[in-house]
Parts: sequence; C-alpha cells; structure tokens
Amino acid sequence: MIKTASLSIILIPAVLSGCFFATKQDFDKLQQDIAVSRATSTAADSVQRAQLVDVSRSMRTLSDSIGALSRRVSAMRTATESDMAAMKEDINQLQDLSGQSEQRMRDVRAALEEKRQQDPASVDTSLGAPATGPGPLQLLQAGRDQLLKGGNAAARSAFSELITKYPTSEYVPEAMFYSAQAYAAEQNPSAADAQYTALISRFPKSPRVPTAMYKRALHLQSQKKTAEAKRLFQDIIKRFPRSDEAALADERLQSIK
Repeated sequence: MIKTASLSIILIPAVLSGCFFATKQDFDKLQQDIAVSRATSTAADSVQRAQLVDVSRSMRTLSDSIGALSRRVSAMRTATESDMAAMKEDINQLQDLSGQSEQRMRDVRAALEEKRQQDPASVDTSLGAPATGPGPLQLLQAGRDQLLKGGNAAARSAFSELITKYPTSEYVPEAMFYSAQAYAAEQNPSAADAQYTALISRFPKSPRVPTAMYKRALHLQSQKKTAEAKRLFQDIIKRFPRSDEAALADERLQSIK
C-alpha cells in the first residue's frame, strides 16, 4: 500500500510536467503562426499600397493628358469660331456691296425709264416694249413700296402690270415672288402657293427659287401633306446645299422624323 502511494506520488509530477511542456509548445507555435500571418499581411499591404501608388500615378498622368487635349480642342474651337466669324463678316460685306451695286443699277435703270417717258422718241421700240407708261423697274419699285405700306392689292396690281406688259423682263421673277408675298399677307396661302409654283416652274434659275420652294414646303406641311413637304425639303438641300433655305429645310426634316 505504501509502495503504491509512493509510485503515484512519483508519476503525478511527471505527467503534469509532460502536460505543461506540450501546452507551451502549442502556444509557441501559435505565436509563430501569428507572426507569419502578420508578416504575410504586411507584405500584402505593401504590395497593395504600391499598386495604389501606381494607379494613382497613372490616373494623374491620364488626367493631365485629358486636360491637355481639352485645352487643344478649346483652342481649335476658338480658332474655328474666329475664322467662321471672319468669313461671315466678309460675306456680309460682299452682300452689302452687292446690294449697293444692285441698287445703283436699279436707280440708273429707273432714271433711264423716266427719261424714256419724257422723251418717247429716244426709245427703241423694235423690241416690242411699250413706248409709254412706267417701265418694269418702276412698276416693281412701286409694287414693293405699296407692299411695305400694307397696300397688298395695289402692290399686286403693279406686279401684275409688270408681268403682263413686260413678260420678258428680268424683273418678272421678282414680281411673281412679291405677288406671292402680297397674297400671303392677305391670308390667302393657296394663291401665294400658286405664285410660288409658277415662279419655280418658269424661272428655275432665279435666286428666288430656294425661298419659293421652302415657302411651298411649309404650305404643304400645314396642309398635312407631310410626304410631299418632305420631298420638297430634300430637293432644296440637294439643289441648293449652301443656301439658308437648305439649313432651314434640314431642321424641318429633323422635326418630321
């Protein structure tokens, strides 16, 4: 009995000592694992930070490139707008000069017609032109004056006289155009459309044709004849691509779509 108790006393410390050293090894291993994990995490963080720095640097470079490109585009746009403004100014000056020249020619012709009325014998009647009465330019100017004053009927009368008495005059297309304008002012769109149609048919090379075609297309559109109006808008763009009416026709086509 005493021997058994002594043996137990000897074995217990040994067992306890064995359990204690096993737990310490496990703890040490755990600490090593934690240290390795921390080292790995630190290395990963370093890599991620390096990647973030590279990405940030790339973003700054891209932003600088975009900024430079934007400045170049702005500079080009400014230069283009300046060029366009200069071109428009030149065109306006040319139009003013052209208008002044045209007005001078009309004044000269009106003076000649007035002289002809005062001295009928000096007029060459071999061309079949009437020897008395106002000439075509005087009739055109009289009609335009009446139109500006709101005398639409009187204006149409002057234009009609011009067309009847001087059917071969260069002012007939103008008279037809302003006749249409007079009808439009009288709220008679059908009669105005008929005048525009006749002008387009008889004088296809007249400078008034693009406007007459555009006016016709607007009338057709107001009559719900969309397909016909669309074809006429397209014809304006095809025949007169650089005209103001072509730009207006394009806008109308966009609205139709």
